[in-house]
Amino acid sequence: MKKAASIFLRANMTQRDVRLLLQWMENPAVTQYLNEDSTVTTHLRQMECSVPEPMLTYHFNRKGRFFMVCTKEGETVGFVKLREQEIGTHEVVYAIGDENLWGHGYGTGAVRSALAAAFLERRARKVVARIYPENRRSVRPVSRCGFRCAERGMRLHRYEITIEDYLNQ
Repeated sequence: MKKAASIFLRANMTQRDVRLLLQWMENPAVTQYLNEDSTVTTHLRQMECSVPEPMLTYHFNRKGRFFMVCTKEGETVGFVKLREQEIGTHEVVYAIGDENLWGHGYGTGAVRSALAAAFLERRARKVVARIYPENRRSVRPVSRCGFRCAERGMRLHRYEITIEDYLNQ
């Protein structure tokens, strides 16, 4: 497996990011395992047309933290959402939007960076990820980053990692 270049999470949103998100959210291969509202593309189109660029970051961060996943060269390859579910517990949602980059470690890099943001910046005590068990491409990154399967539901499995587990890696 080819290793991914180092990545970073960028919080500042641009019109180009909205267009990339629209492109990714219209791709069934990208969205088949996401639990996004069916109106997400409509909402993104409205934002693209009506929200001035300086306000995009605010809009994307109203219900938690939203980041674009970028390579060190500045190429935007995906997104990460962190949302506090209950006090001290954040859920992470991530996707690499370009299918050609799947399987190259970008998801693992995104999860690692999201954990740093959750634990070191947001002061989370636990981070969870809800993943369809058949979505092996999403299970691998959380497993590599120290998450353990805490609950096997009918549809989704719940993976989690505590601050203690994160610091002891």
